[in-house]
Amino acid sequence: MGQTLTEKILSRVMGRAVKAGETVYPVPDLMTVHDWYVVNFDKALQELGVDTLYDASRVLISTDHEPVATNPASAERQKRVREIVRKYGITQFFDVGRGGLGHIFPMEKGLIRPGMFVLAYDTHVTNYGALGCLGIPMVFEIPEVLACGSVWIRVPETVRVNLTGSLKPGMTIRDVSQKMIVDIGEDNLDYSVVEYSGPSLKDIGFGGRMTLCNNPLEMGAKSALVEIDRWTIDYVKARTNVPFVVEKSDADATFKSIFDYDLGLMEPQVAAPPRPDNVVGVSKVAGTPVHHAFIGSCANGSIEDMREAASILRGRKVHGGVRLFITPATQEIAVQAGTEGLITAFMDAGAVMTAPGCGPCAGGRIAPMAPGENSINTGTRNDPGRLGTTKGSVYLASPLTVAASAVAGEITDPRKYL
Repeated sequence: MGQTLTEKILSRVMGRAVKAGETVYPVPDLMTVHDWYVVNFDKALQELGVDTLYDASRVLISTDHEPVATNPASAERQKRVREIVRKYGITQFFDVGRGGLGHIFPMEKGLIRPGMFVLAYDTHVTNYGALGCLGIPMVFEIPEVLACGSVWIRVPETVRVNLTGSLKPGMTIRDVSQKMIVDIGEDNLDYSVVEYSGPSLKDIGFGGRMTLCNNPLEMGAKSALVEIDRWTIDYVKARTNVPFVVEKSDADATFKSIFDYDLGLMEPQVAAPPRPDNVVGVSKVAGTPVHHAFIGSCANGSIEDMREAASILRGRKVHGGVRLFITPATQEIAVQAGTEGLITAFMDAGAVMTAPGCGPCAGGRIAPMAPGENSINTGTRNDPGRLGTTKGSVYLASPLTVAASAVAGEITDPRKYL
């Protein structure tokens, strides 16, 4: 019987063949932790009496949830992170201005390669699936992984999604991804890995692949990854000389379910409050007043997303009643956006640029909402309190829809601006 790509990756790590449903203790190739969680894992290790990590060379820490210290407590937290990094001898530390969003810049730097296995103290490590890397969030178990090198997981089943068709004008991968996770459903996604393949994959670049791997987590998926293809190989080889193995799911592999999904949606999609799966066509919520808008996050902070936003904002102005914040995910993306004139277009329109990283999506500490306001943004979640107040409404949409709504002052179909 053949194996899925997920089973092959975990088999390589375990040194023997594994199958879905089996409990294993795999040692990850890399463990990632973000700034807000570093003090937490250090406290947990101290309580366990642990003063040495299993393998500090396998640990990567990034400052991205709070790249700009906005008060003395934030500055003290950043100081503690630097002290903890030195204490444990962690060399892969990307502080303020050194990388950006930790779910993205390690791929740019060639630190993530096809077939790798990564555990993380943050849910959206699944972004690494854009390069055929299996990233699984552990969250509360990460102190044990850091101390012992592993923790048990059940080998997930795989849901195969074959992408067909093509995007219609004004539609984006974010629209498809939001609608897709609802169509596939929680029962299929629960503790499963979503694997994307199909003829349309060749037309989807880095940003779109990250978006595809980001959204399923909000419906209970364990992870997501994209089939390794020519695009993947070329992208990685341009960034590292470290060898990697190209694997694919076998033709006779056992999948939990298989979907053929057409990219040709007829209408942009919006996730209305209070959950990411409350997805409707934009026409259902059009006219809803907007006060706060945001383009960025690990779901939509790529250069492709910046270009989409600029296609609407260039030559237009953000509505007088709207605050629009734009966050390039990484330093590299910010530089490229500057080179292409995108940042000029944003600022001419009246948008506010924030430091590369998570931006407002990281709990609303940066550019929060006020009570009674509505936000439309490209973040990962829209549950109450996500942007700092429980007394506001959050809508999730594509960069095109967010930019158009920021110009109109109300949720609107972006196609009227294209």
